[in-house]
Amino acid sequence: MVKALKEETMAMTIILSIRIEELEGALALCRAAMGKKVASAVLSNKDVPKLKEFLGTRSICVVDNFLWRMKNYFSAKDIADDEVKVNTDSMFLIDIALLWWQGRTTDKM
Repeated sequence: MVKALKEETMAMTIILSIRIEELEGALALCRAAMGKKVASAVLSNKDVPKLKEFLGTRSICVVDNFLWRMKNYFSAKDIADDEVKVNTDSMFLIDIALLWWQGRTTDKM
């Protein structure tokens, strides 16, 4: 019984290996056909979801998630300029975070 199970496992492994090789070949053909089209694709404004506002919480998890979402938002919108990023970030601040930001920006003016 163990020998039959081992033979069945080996047969399935060979079949899966062959299938993986076939799929890798198909993937290589798709990549060659697409070229740089996929790499240079930019989402339209309709495809980028609106971000959640940041309240100014002290939870590192919430702050980290906000920053991660902003980074992905900038990438999706193809925003590279730091000044535009800062201005965009400030639009999503509310409550305590907005008060803090207003204090920081009025000090520098």
